[in-house]
Amino acid sequence: MVRSILLIRHGRTAYNAQNRFQGQIDIPLDEVGRWQAERTGEALRELQGLNQRIAPASGATLPDTGEAFDPAANLLVVSSDLSRAMATAHAFADPWGLEVHPEPRLRERSFGEWEGVPLPQAEAEYPEDYRAWRDGMGGELRHGAESRAALGERGMQAVNDWVRRASDDQTILFFSHGACIAETIDCMLEPVGSTSGIANFSTMRNDHWAELIPFESQAAGQRWRLLFYNRGPALAMTPQWENPFGE
Repeated sequence: MVRSILLIRHGRTAYNAQNRFQGQIDIPLDEVGRWQAERTGEALRELQGLNQRIAPASGATLPDTGEAFDPAANLLVVSSDLSRAMATAHAFADPWGLEVHPEPRLRERSFGEWEGVPLPQAEAEYPEDYRAWRDGMGGELRHGAESRAALGERGMQAVNDWVRRASDDQTILFFSHGACIAETIDCMLEPVGSTSGIANFSTMRNDHWAELIPFESQAAGQRWRLLFYNRGPALAMTPQWENPFGE
């Protein structure tokens, strides 16, 4: 069984900064988002014990045996195939030469005809539906949005499939999107047909992550414990996180 899994939200995009519905529109990271991804990549490598060691390409060896070692061998990196998530994943993976495996099931929730629309505009044009969306009552479904249940189910299936193919004691890092992460965790923590309430928490910030560990394997399937939600680099607690260039 895997050691743990991390679900990481991508860095900032222009649509994030403009407060627009993104959905599955393939918006790249903006300049701030690329900077955030680098900082989160550094923090995650440190969390996995990589920053204190020499990359295998340099020919590092275990001091007691002289055998080559690769501390990244127990890491598996999987990402939504949307460019903002892939770029965030590569910011973590590339310094160690880790492969990033694209996974379309980790894409953001589809928001139908609201995709690309500023939130204030949607609120002004469809006040009742917007309020129902904010209250978790499904007003967005009238505009072609993917249901929260379907989103969580596809995310959970993707995670479970990668967990099954992973080696024992591996850590899997899944790079995805805010709504997808929340709904996926909601499904993973509770049996089918119920909810844990995670999806009703505040939206995960850009380039923050959640971590889960397995704690029980039953005939009905693997069960998980949530260790962290909305965790980020130390810099994320400062104003610099949203304005790193002092503009």
